[in-house]
Amino acid sequence: MKIRTLLLSIMFLAVCSLAVFAQSAQQNGPTTNGQQGSESQKCLDVTKKVGLVTNRYDQRKEKYMNAFQNSYQNINTLMLKFKAEGYDTAQLEEHLEEYNNMIQNTSRYYNEFRTGIDNSKKGVCGNSNVDSGKEFNTAREQLMEFKKEMLQLRTFALETLKQDLLDLKAQVSE
Repeated sequence: MKIRTLLLSIMFLAVCSLAVFAQSAQQNGPTTNGQQGSESQKCLDVTKKVGLVTNRYDQRKEKYMNAFQNSYQNINTLMLKFKAEGYDTAQLEEHLEEYNNMIQNTSRYYNEFRTGIDNSKKGVCGNSNVDSGKEFNTAREQLMEFKKEMLQLRTFALETLKQDLLDLKAQVSE
């Protein structure tokens, strides 16, 4: 349910930001005082909207990443305990390493998303020479990759790591 909420929030950001950037792309030409006021207001609006949405994403990302990191640490501690007792934990070790790499990739995708959004916002506000539409599209792609990685993390934990723990449990029972 929480993943669905995250996905809906991601889509909301994409739609809202796309509308703002599409509007900014339509306004080209020489700048006059009236246009400067309009651009200043547009910059404030974009900054406010992006700030609200990214704050929510940051909170949710932190919550989920902490949960994934805690599960990694707990399973790793358990695996080390069983390894010290002489059980075969090679498969679990391999999968835990893969899980940790997935966690790092997820964080990297999110950080690239935030960088793209920030660059896009700077482009709209005139603080940068970057193409705000291109930066926004790049950020959106990174957000989709982040979303895919989050789903893969959850699936990997529920299917692969859980099965490895069940296999370890079967060894203990023998």
